[in-house]
Amino acid sequence: MAEYDLTDEGAQWKPRTLKDAYLDREPTVYIVDKFFASHSLNVIYGAPGVMKSMLMADMCACIASKNHDWLPGSGEYSDGIPVKNGSPVFWLDMDNGTRRTDERFSAMGKQRKMPDDSPLYYLSMPYPSFDASDQESFAYLMEMIEVVEARLVVIDNLALSTGSVEENSAQMAQIMGGYRILAERTGAALVLIHHQRKGGAGGGRAGDALRGHSSIEASLDLALHVVREPNTNEVTVRSTKTRGVDVPMVTARFNYEHVMGTNDLSLAWFDGVPVIRGDSPIRDAIIDTLTMQDGITKGLLADMVHERLKSEVGINKIRNMIMDMIDATGELVLKTGKHNAKIIYIA
Repeated sequence: MAEYDLTDEGAQWKPRTLKDAYLDREPTVYIVDKFFASHSLNVIYGAPGVMKSMLMADMCACIASKNHDWLPGSGEYSDGIPVKNGSPVFWLDMDNGTRRTDERFSAMGKQRKMPDDSPLYYLSMPYPSFDASDQESFAYLMEMIEVVEARLVVIDNLALSTGSVEENSAQMAQIMGGYRILAERTGAALVLIHHQRKGGAGGGRAGDALRGHSSIEASLDLALHVVREPNTNEVTVRSTKTRGVDVPMVTARFNYEHVMGTNDLSLAWFDGVPVIRGDSPIRDAIIDTLTMQDGITKGLLADMVHERLKSEVGINKIRNMIMDMIDATGELVLKTGKHNAKIIYIA
């Protein structure tokens, strides 16, 4: 075997050195501020019916629009979460079908008065179907992304894109590795819509709610968990894994209008809902409950606060407030107790 020549410019593999690392680089570009960066691999997941696809469609419309930020009024972003307006987006639908995808993007676009030449591209239920385990299929998708110069790519959904590979198998590492290469070579922020496990995290760490093989979570730059408040149009989105800057928890409310005389969407959009912090009835009830019985599980604490507030506040809002008081404000701490139970205490 011939000796490998590191000076050969035509070498198939050529290692980089500190000389490359020390070169000046442009700052990281965020397509959605603090959420989705260029060259990144991400998942947004939740139970069926939590409107995760609708939420992502709303984000895509904002990015492709000329002057609309995402989720105005949410959390620390009173004017909306900044996005790279006018950037091309590409959506691969393998779940909802052409009619429903047309309807959703029409309603999102008309709400923002977007012209029909806005850089929003989507492909619904392609045939042959996209298969991330097939090199030819993968190359075709990469070419399409490059042709439209997409900065954000959404695939709905992960489970339907893996071909014959079962999502709980170790082969998912190869699927996710292919998606990483796709993000790296196109420079896009790649977002995979996925499902959570039945029963959520089951009292364990938050990321355990993500369905499938552990290699899925391990490959990600960002995982966002979507939870819907029962009997409402409100959803809360929080990070269960991030490799970059801290991602703020946000709550959004879905709004819509129907075409007169039908159940079809005419207009559709999400507004942000301020994150409740500081002096609030929920926070006070959490502190009071732990003052009387410090050191209880998250589930029991949420149930006790829910009962204390006479069910005037949704259980998911209480759970989200508990996590916010752990992750954001530091008022509570989470420790591991007997049998690996997750116990919450006042800090």
